[in-house]
Amino acid sequence: MTKMKVILTGATGFIGTEILEQLIAHKYITHIYALTRKELDAKFSTHAKVTQLLHPDFSQYPESLLAQLKGYGVEGCIWSLGGKHADYKSKEEAEKVGISFPVQAAEIFAKYLATELDPLAPPNKQKFPFRFVFISAWGAEQDQFRALWLWNDSRKIKGAAEKGIFDVADNAELKAGKRCFQAIALRPGVVIAKGDGLGTVITEGVSMVAVPRIAVDRLAKQAVRQVLQGGNDPNKRILENHECLGDDWAQMNTLSM
Repeated sequence: MTKMKVILTGATGFIGTEILEQLIAHKYITHIYALTRKELDAKFSTHAKVTQLLHPDFSQYPESLLAQLKGYGVEGCIWSLGGKHADYKSKEEAEKVGISFPVQAAEIFAKYLATELDPLAPPNKQKFPFRFVFISAWGAEQDQFRALWLWNDSRKIKGAAEKGIFDVADNAELKAGKRCFQAIALRPGVVIAKGDGLGTVITEGVSMVAVPRIAVDRLAKQAVRQVLQGGNDPNKRILENHECLGDDWAQMNTLSM
Protein backbone atom coordinates (compact mmCIF):
# COMPACT_ATOMS: atom_id res chain seq x y z
CA MET A 1 0.00 0.00 0.00
CA THR A 2 1.29 3.47 -0.93
CA LYS A 3 1.85 6.02 1.81
CA MET A 4 -0.05 9.27 1.67
CA LYS A 5 -0.35 12.84 2.93
CA VAL A 6 -3.87 14.25 3.30
CA ILE A 7 -5.84 17.41 3.94
CA LEU A 8 -8.54 17.32 6.62
CA THR A 9 -11.26 19.92 7.19
CA GLY A 10 -13.61 20.07 10.14
CA ALA A 11 -10.93 18.63 12.40
CA THR A 12 -12.33 20.32 15.52
CA GLY A 13 -15.81 18.80 15.15
CA PHE A 14 -17.22 15.57 16.52
CA ILE A 15 -16.63 13.55 13.35
CA GLY A 16 -13.49 15.40 12.28
CA THR A 17 -11.74 14.88 15.60
CA GLU A 18 -12.22 11.11 15.36
CA ILE A 19 -11.01 11.13 11.75
CA LEU A 20 -7.93 13.08 12.81
CA GLU A 21 -7.15 10.58 15.56
CA GLN A 22 -7.43 7.67 13.15
CA LEU A 23 -5.32 9.41 10.50
CA ILE A 24 -2.60 9.94 13.08
CA ALA A 25 -2.74 6.28 14.12
CA HIS A 26 -2.66 4.92 10.55
CA LYS A 27 0.82 3.79 9.52
CA TYR A 28 0.28 4.57 5.84
CA ILE A 29 -0.81 8.15 6.48
CA THR A 30 2.46 10.02 6.84
CA HIS A 31 1.11 13.51 7.50
CA ILE A 32 -2.14 15.41 8.00
CA TYR A 33 -2.63 19.04 7.02
CA ALA A 34 -5.59 20.34 9.00
CA LEU A 35 -7.29 23.29 7.32
CA THR A 36 -9.12 24.80 10.24
CA ARG A 37 -10.81 28.02 11.27
CA LYS A 38 -10.19 27.30 14.96
CA GLU A 39 -7.08 26.21 16.81
CA LEU A 40 -6.74 22.47 17.23
CA ASP A 41 -6.45 20.93 20.66
CA ALA A 42 -2.82 21.09 21.78
CA LYS A 43 -2.45 17.31 21.62
CA PHE A 44 -3.09 17.53 17.88
CA SER A 45 -1.46 20.86 16.96
CA THR A 46 1.84 19.74 18.49
CA HIS A 47 1.78 16.22 17.07
CA ALA A 48 4.63 15.36 14.71
CA LYS A 49 2.22 14.04 12.05
CA VAL A 50 -0.04 17.11 12.06
CA THR A 51 0.41 20.55 10.53
CA GLN A 52 -2.25 23.04 11.54
CA LEU A 53 -3.09 25.52 8.77
CA LEU A 54 -5.34 28.26 10.11
CA HIS A 55 -7.76 29.11 7.34
CA PRO A 56 -10.44 31.55 8.50
CA ASP A 57 -12.14 31.99 5.13
CA PHE A 58 -13.04 28.87 3.14
CA SER A 59 -14.40 31.01 0.31
CA GLN A 60 -10.88 31.71 -0.92
CA TYR A 61 -7.56 29.90 -1.31
CA PRO A 62 -4.54 32.20 -1.60
CA GLU A 63 -1.87 31.16 -4.06
CA SER A 64 0.60 30.92 -1.17
CA LEU A 65 -1.58 28.30 0.55
CA LEU A 66 -2.03 26.26 -2.63
CA ALA A 67 1.70 26.39 -3.35
CA GLN A 68 2.31 25.23 0.20
CA LEU A 69 -0.07 22.30 -0.12
CA LYS A 70 1.30 21.32 -3.52
CA GLY A 71 4.81 21.47 -2.15
CA TYR A 72 3.83 19.15 0.66
CA GLY A 73 2.67 16.58 -1.91
CA VAL A 74 -0.84 16.05 -0.58
CA GLU A 75 -2.85 13.48 -2.53
CA GLY A 76 -6.21 13.44 -0.82
CA CYS A 77 -8.73 15.33 1.27
CA ILE A 78 -11.38 14.28 3.78
CA TRP A 79 -14.02 17.00 3.96
CA SER A 80 -15.88 16.87 7.26
CA LEU A 81 -16.52 20.59 7.60
CA GLY A 82 -20.15 21.48 8.19
CA GLY A 83 -23.00 21.03 10.60
CA LYS A 84 -26.71 20.55 10.94
CA HIS A 85 -28.99 22.90 9.06
CA ALA A 86 -30.38 24.15 12.37
CA ASP A 87 -26.89 25.25 13.44
CA TYR A 88 -26.85 28.11 10.94
CA LYS A 89 -28.49 31.53 11.18
CA SER A 90 -30.05 31.27 7.74
CA LYS A 91 -30.59 28.93 4.81
CA GLU A 92 -28.15 31.05 2.81
CA GLU A 93 -25.39 30.53 5.38
CA ALA A 94 -26.12 26.79 5.51
CA GLU A 95 -25.87 26.59 1.71
CA LYS A 96 -22.63 28.57 1.69
CA VAL A 97 -20.94 26.26 4.17
CA GLY A 98 -22.65 23.07 2.99
CA ILE A 99 -22.46 23.54 -0.79
CA SER A 100 -20.21 26.41 -1.87
CA PHE A 101 -17.29 25.58 0.40
CA PRO A 102 -16.84 21.88 -0.48
CA VAL A 103 -17.58 22.33 -4.19
CA GLN A 104 -15.16 25.23 -4.51
CA ALA A 105 -12.50 23.29 -2.64
CA ALA A 106 -12.99 20.32 -4.97
CA GLU A 107 -12.63 22.59 -8.01
CA ILE A 108 -9.45 24.19 -6.71
CA PHE A 109 -7.86 20.96 -5.51
CA ALA A 110 -8.66 19.25 -8.82
CA LYS A 111 -7.00 22.07 -10.72
CA TYR A 112 -3.95 22.73 -8.55
CA LEU A 113 -3.28 19.66 -6.40
CA ALA A 114 -4.47 16.59 -8.32
CA THR A 115 -1.77 14.03 -8.93
CA GLU A 116 -0.46 13.85 -12.45
CA LEU A 117 -0.35 10.16 -13.23
CA ASP A 118 2.89 8.83 -14.66
CA PRO A 119 2.12 6.44 -17.56
CA LEU A 120 5.60 4.93 -17.28
CA ALA A 121 5.30 4.00 -13.61
CA PRO A 122 4.91 0.27 -12.79
CA PRO A 123 1.37 -0.62 -11.60
CA ASN A 124 2.49 -1.21 -8.02
CA LYS A 125 4.26 2.17 -7.96
CA GLN A 126 1.58 4.19 -9.73
CA LYS A 127 0.36 7.18 -7.78
CA PHE A 128 -3.39 7.24 -7.38
CA PRO A 129 -5.52 10.24 -8.34
CA PHE A 130 -6.25 12.91 -5.79
CA ARG A 131 -9.17 11.58 -3.73
CA PHE A 132 -11.78 13.85 -2.22
CA VAL A 133 -13.87 12.08 0.43
CA PHE A 134 -16.98 14.05 1.32
CA ILE A 135 -18.88 13.36 4.54
CA SER A 136 -22.43 13.64 3.26
CA ALA A 137 -25.56 12.37 5.03
CA TRP A 138 -28.25 9.73 4.90
CA GLY A 139 -30.99 10.68 2.45
CA ALA A 140 -28.93 13.26 0.55
CA GLU A 141 -30.97 14.33 -2.47
CA GLN A 142 -29.26 15.61 -5.60
CA ASP A 143 -32.55 16.46 -7.35
CA GLN A 144 -33.26 19.97 -6.06
CA PHE A 145 -36.80 19.90 -7.48
CA ARG A 146 -37.92 16.73 -5.74
CA ALA A 147 -40.48 17.19 -3.00
CA LEU A 148 -39.25 15.82 0.33
CA TRP A 149 -41.39 15.59 3.43
CA LEU A 150 -38.50 14.98 5.82
CA TRP A 151 -35.47 17.27 6.35
CA ASN A 152 -35.92 18.89 2.95
CA ASP A 153 -33.26 21.62 3.23
CA SER A 154 -30.58 19.52 4.91
CA ARG A 155 -30.90 16.63 2.45
CA LYS A 156 -30.90 18.89 -0.58
CA ILE A 157 -27.87 20.83 0.64
CA LYS A 158 -25.89 17.61 0.99
CA GLY A 159 -27.20 16.40 -2.37
CA ALA A 160 -26.26 19.63 -4.12
CA ALA A 161 -22.76 19.38 -2.68
CA GLU A 162 -22.44 15.77 -3.86
CA LYS A 163 -23.56 16.71 -7.37
CA GLY A 164 -21.15 19.63 -7.56
CA ILE A 165 -18.21 17.55 -6.35
CA PHE A 166 -19.04 14.69 -8.71
CA ASP A 167 -19.24 17.15 -11.61
CA VAL A 168 -15.73 18.28 -10.75
CA ALA A 169 -14.55 14.66 -10.79
CA ASP A 170 -16.29 13.95 -14.11
CA ASN A 171 -14.59 16.94 -15.74
CA ALA A 172 -11.16 16.56 -14.15
CA GLU A 173 -8.12 16.42 -16.37
CA LEU A 174 -7.27 13.10 -17.97
CA LYS A 175 -3.79 11.61 -17.62
CA ALA A 176 -2.95 8.26 -19.17
CA GLY A 177 -6.67 7.71 -19.74
CA LYS A 178 -7.55 8.28 -16.07
CA ARG A 179 -9.07 11.20 -14.22
CA CYS A 180 -6.65 12.93 -11.88
CA PHE A 181 -9.40 13.63 -9.36
CA GLN A 182 -11.76 11.14 -7.75
CA ALA A 183 -14.71 11.94 -5.48
CA ILE A 184 -16.39 9.66 -2.94
CA ALA A 185 -19.38 10.53 -0.74
CA LEU A 186 -20.14 8.77 2.53
CA ARG A 187 -23.76 8.93 3.68
CA PRO A 188 -23.93 8.22 7.41
CA GLY A 189 -27.21 8.24 9.26
CA VAL A 190 -27.26 9.33 12.89
CA VAL A 191 -23.62 9.45 14.02
CA ILE A 192 -23.26 8.31 17.61
CA ALA A 193 -20.38 8.02 20.06
CA LYS A 194 -17.90 5.24 19.42
CA GLY A 195 -18.78 2.03 21.16
CA ASP A 196 -22.38 3.20 21.63
CA GLY A 197 -24.05 0.48 19.58
CA LEU A 198 -27.27 0.18 21.57
CA GLY A 199 -27.99 3.65 22.87
CA THR A 200 -31.21 5.49 22.04
CA VAL A 201 -31.16 8.81 20.26
CA ILE A 202 -34.26 10.98 20.43
CA THR A 203 -34.81 13.73 17.86
CA GLU A 204 -37.41 16.30 17.03
CA GLY A 205 -40.57 14.25 17.40
CA VAL A 206 -40.63 12.68 13.94
CA SER A 207 -42.28 9.27 14.14
CA MET A 208 -42.60 6.18 11.96
CA VAL A 209 -39.21 6.70 10.34
CA ALA A 210 -36.32 4.27 10.61
CA VAL A 211 -33.01 6.07 10.25
CA PRO A 212 -29.77 4.08 10.24
CA ARG A 213 -26.98 5.01 12.58
CA ILE A 214 -23.27 4.53 12.81
CA ALA A 215 -20.66 4.92 15.53
CA VAL A 216 -18.25 7.76 14.81
CA ASP A 217 -15.18 5.50 14.87
CA ARG A 218 -16.67 3.25 12.16
CA LEU A 219 -17.43 6.26 9.98
CA ALA A 220 -13.93 7.62 10.49
CA LYS A 221 -12.37 4.27 9.65
CA GLN A 222 -14.28 4.15 6.36
CA ALA A 223 -13.30 7.74 5.51
CA VAL A 224 -9.62 6.95 6.05
CA ARG A 225 -9.90 3.74 4.04
CA GLN A 226 -11.55 5.51 1.13
CA VAL A 227 -9.06 8.37 0.94
CA LEU A 228 -6.17 5.94 1.08
CA GLN A 229 -7.39 3.09 -1.13
CA GLY A 230 -10.63 4.08 -2.78
CA GLY A 231 -13.33 1.49 -3.30
CA ASN A 232 -13.17 -1.88 -5.02
CA ASP A 233 -15.40 -0.50 -7.78
CA PRO A 234 -14.05 2.80 -9.18
CA ASN A 235 -17.50 3.60 -10.60
CA LYS A 236 -19.15 3.42 -7.17
CA ARG A 237 -18.78 6.73 -5.44
CA ILE A 238 -21.62 6.83 -2.93
CA LEU A 239 -21.44 4.64 0.18
CA GLU A 240 -24.64 4.39 2.16
CA ASN A 241 -24.68 3.97 5.93
CA HIS A 242 -24.60 0.15 5.91
CA GLU A 243 -21.64 0.19 3.52
CA CYS A 244 -19.76 2.59 5.78
CA LEU A 245 -20.13 0.20 8.71
CA GLY A 246 -17.62 -2.26 7.32
CA ASP A 247 -17.57 -6.04 7.02
CA ASP A 248 -19.56 -6.63 10.20
CA TRP A 249 -22.39 -4.39 9.02
CA ALA A 250 -24.93 -6.90 10.33
CA GLN A 251 -24.36 -5.39 13.77
CA MET A 252 -26.03 -2.24 12.52
CA ASN A 253 -28.97 -1.01 14.56
CA THR A 254 -31.76 1.20 13.32
CA LEU A 255 -33.34 4.05 15.18
CA SER A 256 -37.08 4.61 15.29
CA MET A 257 -37.94 8.26 15.56
